[in-house]
Amino acid sequence: MPSNMMEWGFVVVFFLLPGTIGAYVAYSKGRNPVLWFLLNALFAPTVMITLFQRPLRTVQGHYRQCPKCSEFSKWRESSCRFCGTALS
Repeated sequence: MPSNMMEWGFVVVFFLLPGTIGAYVAYSKGRNPVLWFLLNALFAPTVMITLFQRPLRTVQGHYRQCPKCSEFSKWRESSCRFCGTALS
């Protein structure tokens, strides 16, 4: 029984955990969470790629796009960190 638990622990730590983290980050950046879950579950180092990607579009509550320079800023910021334009 303990070896069976260790096998499940291995699967959870090395496959499901990176996949879940990658899927959540991808979802918050406007990307397909199912695709990124599979990619991150099979190749755990791709979680770093997921973390450093730019958002694809404005995501309510996470990122918004500056109307002047078209760069993405975090939702809670009141001005663009690149050009200083006020975000509404």
